[in-house]
Amino acid sequence: MRKLLYVAFLALWAIPGVNAQDIHYSQFGYAPATTNPGLTGIFRGKFRAISNSRQQWRTVPVNYLTFSASADVKLPNRNQMRNGFWAVGASFNYDRAGLARLQNTNLNFNLSYTHRLAEKVFITAGAQSGIARRDFDINPLLFDNQYDPTISGGNSNLPSNEIFQNLQNDFADFSAGINLRIQDFSNCEIVNTLKNRSSIDIGVGVFHLNRPDQAFDEVRGPRAELPMRISPYILANKQVDPIVDVFANLNFQFQGVYKEWLTNFGGRVFFDKTPGSVTALELSCGYRFNNELGDVVYPTIGMQYGDIFAGFSYDINISAFDVATRNRGGWELTVRYTLSQICLDNYFCPLL
Repeated sequence: MRKLLYVAFLALWAIPGVNAQDIHYSQFGYAPATTNPGLTGIFRGKFRAISNSRQQWRTVPVNYLTFSASADVKLPNRNQMRNGFWAVGASFNYDRAGLARLQNTNLNFNLSYTHRLAEKVFITAGAQSGIARRDFDINPLLFDNQYDPTISGGNSNLPSNEIFQNLQNDFADFSAGINLRIQDFSNCEIVNTLKNRSSIDIGVGVFHLNRPDQAFDEVRGPRAELPMRISPYILANKQVDPIVDVFANLNFQFQGVYKEWLTNFGGRVFFDKTPGSVTALELSCGYRFNNELGDVVYPTIGMQYGDIFAGFSYDINISAFDVATRNRGGWELTVRYTLSQICLDNYFCPLL
């Protein structure tokens, strides 16, 4: 396992940089749909639904709002000879930024197949296809013609004389990814008693494979290709005693000139492991590094009760931008629901 982690870490650093920034979350370990399509169906249970919300830069004039919702489900395996299973999912993303309310909205559908390589080793290939819309609002903007010398500033009541052919653009989007899961429990447990919990996921998602054209003026303007985003990661959980886990997550993001890595370390304590009424508390702290600039430190608290988990984090800005933000980055909230079940199919619910 140590050799595998070492090789994987070197591989992540070896991936070259790939002029825009996608939706991204501090709690990336709980945002599988935006991390890798290959994480579709990688959970212990039958059905999973997740919502992620984020707001940042409220202390400056142009704040950002991001929301995502996703769901995935494992498909019944009718062929008992098949050494794996299919899973499907869907996700919705909304992102709004800046004074012009630049909005990115997309709806995606995921499909994955998980194959068992060994008793406790699984590999998953996933694909994602969807439709996206990008639009903005010119009403809050001021242009040169709206300069009013009587007030020495902009006057929104003056005509701008600006003509925009298109204020929105729709395009198709395709992504794919692969994930390797290694766990210390087999798929023969009828009920998830949480007796064995250690696992590791290593993978990479590649988004915008078709490099869609984002340009608003499709007739006269040049193409504005959305660069591919490469998202390698490691998600590791280690059980240290019957009621305590420690975990470490690492994620890299490469998109155009933009580069980012996030790391998150924490622990989890189980107060009750009874199936159906599991109660656990987790605390962690993460760090984000953008290009050559340290960006934020983000503490996180999470609570699970039964099938519902909620996590709250807050970005504390430590970059040079803290002059404007006063160290206030923004909050992020994750809510996850997982429907567990009694496992009667050897290939239907083998994963955590």
